[in-house]
Amino acid sequence: MHKWRAGYFNELYLLLYRKKVVMFAIFSLILPVLLAISLSALKPVLGLIAVSQSFPIEMLTIYTSIWIPLFILTITGDLFPGEVATRTLKLALLRPNSRFQVFGTKVAALGTGIAGILILLGIITFICNIFAGTSARFVESVHMIEAYAAAFVSMIALSAMFVFVSQFFKSASSFMVFSLVLYAAAKMAPFLLSSIAAFSPASYTNWHMLWLSQTVSAGKLMTSLLFLLSSCMLFLALGYYRFDRKEV
Repeated sequence: MHKWRAGYFNELYLLLYRKKVVMFAIFSLILPVLLAISLSALKPVLGLIAVSQSFPIEMLTIYTSIWIPLFILTITGDLFPGEVATRTLKLALLRPNSRFQVFGTKVAALGTGIAGILILLGIITFICNIFAGTSARFVESVHMIEAYAAAFVSMIALSAMFVFVSQFFKSASSFMVFSLVLYAAAKMAPFLLSSIAAFSPASYTNWHMLWLSQTVSAGKLMTSLLFLLSSCMLFLALGYYRFDRKEV
């Protein structure tokens, strides 16, 4: 356990020292503020409430559809094929660490990064609501926390899928190109064949909206939750299988 904790903090520190992660964190804070200011400026024209109580959920939908998946692809490419290309992964495996520990600490660091972006987004949108005078009440705040927790589960399942895909590449750039095409295809596929949506983690990026609906049954929520958790375990198991047998 001590070795795993040390490896996790090491991966986390390396992640925080990456310029890409710092830029993602900065833009994650700036984008909601810029959008809130823009909407406030357009308020006289639109004649609507610029920053409403649903602003945190609206921003969450944008982030889970575009911003966080882009973060997942970028960091996954750096953690796995990127380190294979630079041979830093080989150095990590020379330490008294098992491949399972190395794989697990990288996945845990990626999950922490996703959680960090969601926390930053939740805090900054909540502050924007306070300044706009549209802060949510306690019950609505609880629903917002539920939505962000649900978004974290769906993003973890999506990241597990791309961690598995990354094991087939030895270059971060080639992984990024392939994964962007794959993600775009996965998002478009339900429009061509609706039955695919139920079996694709990429179709659950807006899954948090179901938790806010009063018409969705608890059984449907539990079924989709179990699917996401099982998808996460399946892709991580397959990803580790490939990682364990990869030549570095």
